Amino acid sequence: MDFAGQNDHAVFDDAAVGTEPIADPVPDYLQILENIVTHLEDGFDHPEIWQLLSTATPAEIADLRGLTEGLIDRQSGTVLKSLTVLLGLLQALAGDRATGLTTLDRLAVQNAHCPQVAGALFFVQRHGQGGPSPDLSDRFCDSPFVKFETLMDGSVAPCCSIWTQQRLGNLDGQSFAQIWNSESAQAMRASILDGSYRHCNKQRCSFIIDDVLPKRDDVTDPDLRHIIDASVTEMAKGPRWLFLAHDVTCNLACPSCRGGIEVADAEQERRFAIIERDVFGPLLNAEGEVLISVSGQGDPWSSPHYRSILRYMSDHDLDARLDLHTNALLMNEARWAQYPGLEKYLPSVNVSIDSCTPWVYAVLRRPGTWAKLLPNLQFIAAKRARGNFREFHINATIQLDNFHEMPALVDLAETLGADSVRLYMMQNTGGHLEHDFDHKNIGSANHPLHVAFLETLRDERLGRQIAHLYDVANWRTRSFEQTLPSDSLPTNYTLLDLHDAIREAHGMPDRVVALCAAGRTRFSDDLDLLLIEANALAELGFSAQAQYRLNERTALGGEAITLRPH
Repeated sequence: MDFAGQNDHAVFDDAAVGTEPIADPVPDYLQILENIVTHLEDGFDHPEIWQLLSTATPAEIADLRGLTEGLIDRQSGTVLKSLTVLLGLLQALAGDRATGLTTLDRLAVQNAHCPQVAGALFFVQRHGQGGPSPDLSDRFCDSPFVKFETLMDGSVAPCCSIWTQQRLGNLDGQSFAQIWNSESAQAMRASILDGSYRHCNKQRCSFIIDDVLPKRDDVTDPDLRHIIDASVTEMAKGPRWLFLAHDVTCNLACPSCRGGIEVADAEQERRFAIIERDVFGPLLNAEGEVLISVSGQGDPWSSPHYRSILRYMSDHDLDARLDLHTNALLMNEARWAQYPGLEKYLPSVNVSIDSCTPWVYAVLRRPGTWAKLLPNLQFIAAKRARGNFREFHINATIQLDNFHEMPALVDLAETLGADSVRLYMMQNTGGHLEHDFDHKNIGSANHPLHVAFLETLRDERLGRQIAHLYDVANWRTRSFEQTLPSDSLPTNYTLLDLHDAIREAHGMPDRVVALCAAGRTRFSDDLDLLLIEANALAELGFSAQAQYRLNERTALGGEAITLRPH
């Protein structure tokens, strides 16, 4: 760090970052700042530091904030990130919570997978707000102690791969035992037991976001109770949950997932056969019930490797449960009849659809068609209604092209009799997404349609029990905290009130789109609103999204319209 010219700044003497409050009346702030940044170099969450800073006096916080602001412009890399994290925290602790949240929100957009940025933002979101606590030390998560999630690069994760970047090991070159009790596996488990959850992304994990992690004192499972009481990180038993996501073979090329159709080649299939024999075979036949989830990447019905595992399960009586994750385009009645033994596991079926209209589905699930999908959804729904399937869920990854359909996805889930609709924000996983992510990322406060996204999130349907919002819930909470264009309208505004507000917003197309989005939560079938919104979207340069609104208008009985170029 470049601290030139700063050595005469009055700061704390005690630079140790521990559990004692900052209280030295003659502090050496510079030394403390250096020490904190050193601790933050690992990129992990440090709730003990956030809590320590919250015990400082207003004068101490002001001095630390001033020093941080004076240094930050000269930094780069991890030091810049660490100082920005600290600045956001100090801004919030100084009473400027909105500015602190904005600082951390912007940093989170740039570092979506960083547990440290996510953890600092989580602390500011919850600290002193009277709701759920940011302190998770009395909670317990069993995932790192029971789950074995395989990924497409051969690595193994302890839970959902976007909820943590921690990896246990790799299927290529390591035995199951080496992976399951590796140093990184035990570090992940230790972070649960010490209550820091420092490897977890607290802006992504739905159990943390929804505040549903069980209290550790309430855990009664004998094995987990022993783990908690004895602080066990080295597991004597194998996993209870095998989540397969290492084969990316799929019949779709969804833009949120991949740049084109991907199919495992002959060499990969040989590799999968070895993994199936040496890793999964023993796990499938191990003592004790295991939950098999297939597939977190690709589609199980497209993959010869996954179909081989499903065939084995169908032909044998295993002590297992089955979760199927599929796009359902190949999961029809005829295909299901080829695997009659799977029904004994009472499978849970999770279907990723991303849209509930033919025109958006064709873009987001290419080359799939809604006409082919809908009968399969109805087949799955009928199986669920008869009790042949344990659960039925539909999933959508939310982004620019489909955010306006979130309430309608809830309607579809209710019509089908699904157990839930699960909504997730689009993630920047690099690769093909990198060049277009800012354009698609409706969650960014800098996006021209972000306010329209927030207006849509206020729809009451998204608060129903069937709607599981996961990380989308963060933005729904913000939608009620912020002042939006619809707040200028009367509480029980009429369609006439809305049109008056739209006329007043002439020349501000982003505000017009936001007002139309708000209006659709009340007047979903109004053809004029859809036309107004389409024109405003076209004016902003979102021609494809404008066409979606026109298609919806036509489907509702309106005449076909072609917009004039803007």
